[in-house]
Amino acid sequence: MRCAVVQNSDNTVVNIIVADPAVDPAPAGCTLIGLPDDSPVSFGWIYDPATGQFTDPNPPAPIAEGAV
Repeated sequence: MRCAVVQNSDNTVVNIIVADPAVDPAPAGCTLIGLPDDSPVSFGWIYDPATGQFTDPNPPAPIAEGAV
């Protein structure tokens, strides 16, 4: 399973690895969060442990109407 390695101090994704969060230990100071196969989560995203949701801190800019 793909997992986000989330740094506990600021809930930032610092790596994406293949692991089983129920069995494999997280690196010191981090938590493993399982990701669905189609998840776009990547380095630098922010994890909210209260909701279990990830947020992209730099979402793509909207495409201007009429732009090609």
